[in-house]
Amino acid sequence: MQARLGTVLGSATATYWYIPAYTTANALGFLVAGANSDIFGRRLFLLFGNVCCCVGFLITATAKEHMQFTAGLAITGFGGGFCQMAMCSIPELMPNKYRHIGITISDGFIFLIVVIGPIVGRFAIDSGGWTYIYYGGFVAQFVSLLGIYFWYHPPKHPRGVEWKEGLKGLDYVGALLVIPGVCLTLVGIINTTYLTSTNKLVIAPMVSGFALLILFGLWETFSSVKYPLCPPRIFRSHNGREFTVPFILAFIVTMFYYGINIVYPTMINVFYVTPTTPRSEVLLLTLPGNLGLVFGAMLLICFGNLIGHWKWSLTGSWIGLTLFGGLIAMVTPYNKGAMIAFTFLEQVFFGWAQYESVAFTQLGVHQHDLGMSGGLAGVARYAGGSLAQAIYTSVLTNSQSSRAAITVPAAAIAAGLDPTAAAQLPAAFAVGATALAQIPGLTPEITAAAATAFQWSYAYGLKMVTLSSLAFAGIGLICCLLCENIDAKMNDNVEVFLEK
Repeated sequence: MQARLGTVLGSATATYWYIPAYTTANALGFLVAGANSDIFGRRLFLLFGNVCCCVGFLITATAKEHMQFTAGLAITGFGGGFCQMAMCSIPELMPNKYRHIGITISDGFIFLIVVIGPIVGRFAIDSGGWTYIYYGGFVAQFVSLLGIYFWYHPPKHPRGVEWKEGLKGLDYVGALLVIPGVCLTLVGIINTTYLTSTNKLVIAPMVSGFALLILFGLWETFSSVKYPLCPPRIFRSHNGREFTVPFILAFIVTMFYYGINIVYPTMINVFYVTPTTPRSEVLLLTLPGNLGLVFGAMLLICFGNLIGHWKWSLTGSWIGLTLFGGLIAMVTPYNKGAMIAFTFLEQVFFGWAQYESVAFTQLGVHQHDLGMSGGLAGVARYAGGSLAQAIYTSVLTNSQSSRAAITVPAAAIAAGLDPTAAAQLPAAFAVGATALAQIPGLTPEITAAAATAFQWSYAYGLKMVTLSSLAFAGIGLICCLLCENIDAKMNDNVEVFLEK
C-alpha cells in the first residue's frame, strides 16, 4: 500500500495540482449550478452534484497513478460546486434573520472534516490505508444522495419558469465563454506556484483566459439573452454597495484561510517538529487554526442576532482578522505559544467574517437571483483561494530562498566552514539530510549554526507573506465600510417561491 501511495503521488510537480484541481473544478461547478438552479430548482443540481462526487471519490480511491488521482479530485470538486448550492437551499427555507445560521449549517460537515481531517489523514498515510478515506467519502456522499432524493422536494423556485422556457432562455454563449475563461485563468495563476512568471504555461493560459472573460463581460452587458449567467444589473444595484462590494469581500476573505494554511503548517514543519517529536504532539499542532474557524462560526450562530448591527459586526470581525493575522508577522523559531494563539484567534474572526460576508451577498440580490448570487460568491471563494495560494507561495519561496542564500553560508563560515562548501548549504538544506552529508567539512556545530540561520530565513519568509496579506486586509476593510447595512433585511420573511 505504501508503494502504491508513492506511485500515486508522482513527482513534486504533480502534487502541486491536487488541491487546485479540486478548488478550480469546484469554482466551475458553483458557476454552472448557481444561476441555472434559479431556473430549474435546486434539487436536480444537488442530486447531480452528489452523483459526481460519488464517481470522483471512487476514481480517487482506486487510483493507480497521479493522473487518475488528480482526475478524481477534479470530478469530486466539480460535483462539490453543485452540492454547495446547499448554501442557498438551506437559508431560503428559513426566515431571513436566520440566514447566517443556515449558511453556516450548510458547511456543518466541513467543520468536522477540517478538524479531524489532518489527524485522520496522517494516520491513514502512515498506516497505508489512505484509500479508505475516499471510500468513506463515497459512502457519506451516497447517503447524502439518498437523503436528497427521498426527502428534499422543494417547489420549483424562485423563478418558477417552465422547463421549455428555461431551456430556450439559457445563456449558452455565456457558459461557453466563462467556463474556459475561469478555468484557463486559474490554471495560469496556479502554474505560477512552480513555474516562472515568463513561462509560456503561465502566460498562455492567463492571456487566453482573461480574453475570454472580457468577451464574457461584453456578452453579458450587451446581449439580449433572457437568463444571463451574470447580469450586470446585480453589480450596479445601489451603486455596487448591495452586491458588488460584498462579492469583493467574499473574494478577499478566503485568501486569509489559504494564507494561514500556508503559513502555519510551514511553522510546524520547520520550527516545531523534529524527528523526536511525539506523534501526539504533531497531531495536536494541527488543531488550533481549524478549531478557531469552527469556534468563530459557532459564535456567529449564537450571538449574531443578539449583537445585530450587521455591518459593524462584519467590520469588527474584519478588524480582528486583520489584527491577529498581522501579529503573525512577529514569527520567530522560538515563539510557538504566541503563534498558536494568534493562529487560533485569526481563524476565530475569519470564521465569523466568512459566513457573514456570504449572508451579505445573498441578501444583496432579489430572491429569484439567490442561486446566481451563491454561484458567484462560490467562484469568488475558490478563485480567491487559488490566487492566494499563488501569491503567498511565491512570496514565501522567493523571500525565504533569497534570505537563506545570504544568511546560511554566512553562519556556516562564521562557525568555521570553508566558503566554497558553505555556498552549497542553502540548496542542501532544501533537499534534506542526504544532501547535507555530502558537503565536506561539516561538523555538528557548523550544522547547528547553519540550521538556525535556515530557520530564521523561513521566519523572514513567513513575515513577508503575512505583511503582504495586510494589503488585502486593507481593501477588505474599505469594502466592509462601503457595504450597505442589511439590518432591515434580517426579518421574519421566508423568501421562497411557492408555485401554487
